[in-house]
Amino acid sequence: MDRRTFNKLTGLAAVSALSRGADAQSAVERWKSGQDSPVHDVDRLIPESTKKLVLENERLLLAFDGRSGALTEFTVKNTGWRIQRDGRLAESFRIFAPSAERSYNPILGARNRLVSADRSADGRVLTLTWAQLQTEYSGVLDITLTGIVTLDEDVASFNMTVKNSSALPVASVEWPILGALGRPQGSSTLRRMVYTGGPEAHQASVYPKFQNEFGFCSTNCPGQLCAGRYKMLVSEHEGLYIGNHSPDGDHVLKYALELRPGYAEARWMTVPQVEELDGHAVRIVSSVQHFPFTASGQTNTLATVVMHPFAGDWHKGADFYRRWHASWYKRPANPGWLDAPHAWQQIQINSSENDLRTAYKDFPRRALEAAKAGITVIQLTGWNRGGQDRDNPTQDTEPLLGTHEDLKRAIARVENMGVRVILFNKFNYADTSSEWYRSALHKLMAMDPNDVTYVSHGYKYQTPEQLADMNTRRFAVACMNDDEWLKICAQEFQKSLELGCSGILADEVSGHSGWDFCFSKEHGHRAPQPLWAGDLRLGKLLREKVRQARGEENFLLSGESLWDLLTGYYSLSYVRLIGEHTPISRYSNPSAQIMIAVTGFEDRDMINCALRYRYVMSYEPYNFKGNVNDFPTTMTYGEKMDVFRKRYRSYVWDGEFRDNQDAEISVDGKTYEEFSVFARPDGKRGAVIMNGGSASTHASIQFEGGSRSALAWASPDDPEQHPTEGQVQVPAKSAVLVMEI
Repeated sequence: MDRRTFNKLTGLAAVSALSRGADAQSAVERWKSGQDSPVHDVDRLIPESTKKLVLENERLLLAFDGRSGALTEFTVKNTGWRIQRDGRLAESFRIFAPSAERSYNPILGARNRLVSADRSADGRVLTLTWAQLQTEYSGVLDITLTGIVTLDEDVASFNMTVKNSSALPVASVEWPILGALGRPQGSSTLRRMVYTGGPEAHQASVYPKFQNEFGFCSTNCPGQLCAGRYKMLVSEHEGLYIGNHSPDGDHVLKYALELRPGYAEARWMTVPQVEELDGHAVRIVSSVQHFPFTASGQTNTLATVVMHPFAGDWHKGADFYRRWHASWYKRPANPGWLDAPHAWQQIQINSSENDLRTAYKDFPRRALEAAKAGITVIQLTGWNRGGQDRDNPTQDTEPLLGTHEDLKRAIARVENMGVRVILFNKFNYADTSSEWYRSALHKLMAMDPNDVTYVSHGYKYQTPEQLADMNTRRFAVACMNDDEWLKICAQEFQKSLELGCSGILADEVSGHSGWDFCFSKEHGHRAPQPLWAGDLRLGKLLREKVRQARGEENFLLSGESLWDLLTGYYSLSYVRLIGEHTPISRYSNPSAQIMIAVTGFEDRDMINCALRYRYVMSYEPYNFKGNVNDFPTTMTYGEKMDVFRKRYRSYVWDGEFRDNQDAEISVDGKTYEEFSVFARPDGKRGAVIMNGGSASTHASIQFEGGSRSALAWASPDDPEQHPTEGQVQVPAKSAVLVMEI
């Protein structure tokens, strides 16, 4: 290409992307994706045809271009929210089909047309088919995409099948795509919330600030990428739920957002308040990225993606998930004691640096202190050979702490005190510093596409050398789909069963250090296979062993940060609260048993959170190395809270968690949101009002629809019922329960 032609083509970037003529757009199209400046990708538009394929009912309108299949319109009819705000910026799909020469080998929907489009007789289902796809660098590939869009009341479902008859693999598919995400009318903010299974909603600002999660060199434009069961885009009064509704571990997908062409002023990461910047259309692109890795000759069905616009705050989007979750979830059997208010302590007796804190024979002495404080469960950590986070996955005992029989006798003594012992286990990693790893386990680890083992940084304990990261035990990520690895996990778990404990807590039960797949061709599974599917296999395996050896009512399987499918095998999820808290896990599954750590020396705030959000408490002074009498101020209040929760169990434990809904609370005439409502099966409600401040506050409460009976209040510090007309004083660092009696 000569300089004159080059200058002519690049100069067209200054022409309005939305108003340029056919010649100008054709000039942009001559550039392949990845060539020259990204401006050509940013300005590449799919020409609209006059034919529209419409799915419409009383609530939603979806329109697709009849030639390209791009989603040109997505409108909420009763509010006027144009979720896809401009048909000229619509997109259909994007694929990456890596070749030996280049991983960056895209297939753009902009270069491909529909071969067929069929709408069902009832007008609810649209089937779109693309075939013989034109790539950027590999000519035409014999790949067929069949997308099925279903409109059912206020839900749009997207299903796609990928048939790959080409020589190249289909690594990723982006579909559906909102090429120009619109905001609800009258809104000034938009934020992203993601439910992953952890305690928090992973949040990021989308508008007016667009948080960039890729740094400044990974991508062409600012972007966000997240994973989870569902994502919500939430404004002040409306939102959009986008979720993966395939209840299995076989699909990996991500939710992507991209700000094109970028910031006007990068320092503040704000979305430009204009339609165009230097002739480039300003928009936020929202897409769902699937990773089927469909090999030559294979056909794969992608995860079902649903989009559900809702009115109200994030709870209304989560309500939609709750209804879907209830349609398939079956709560596993578990010990009866788990379902009553109770408290735990976690005690680490050894770390990877061999501080050898407590010999096995001395464990009952420490447990006795917990029993005197009313604690009925102890999670014992660091009991295995090498201490916590060393020699994984071994569950052998540590000779420097005593013998196997010493620990077995100690556990029996503690259990006879009425304190159940839960043993820390870990099955997702192998310690790369161990001889076992070097001789055998390395063959069973998850591999990346370059045949390199996925690794985790590991964890640092106690000594200056390790805290400075000089001798940290690095982890290799286990292939959870390898039959030999699962056999080893079962054998190691058997050792915990034989010690006579009341259960285990599987640490990082779905922790893969951010990795999703194993690409090894030597492990006997499809290459690649999602590690999440292996997590479910392990849960099923352990559950079956418990059923055969002890009975599910006699042994607890619990784990750390459980995602929804794992709660079918593990009955309690252990998490930690840090900073502001949006209880998306608790609200998404109100009956789930979720436990938080209480570590502060005057931690009334965390204990009040346990009441407000119905969390089990795990007392952990000195980062779970101390004894409960090390922080008497915390324990004094915690013991009061245990008594209080048992007394008012019908509200704060057995009642349905409603978060800060179903009531209005004001303080000094201003709306106050630090509360949660619990609804009993008989319809009576209780509201936990929490005051985290340093001064007492006066609160007024009005339940939605008015009070159904007389009101009374009580608190952990003053547990007797006191009548009230809806006015209550909440002391500093305290919580009060106002209830319909």
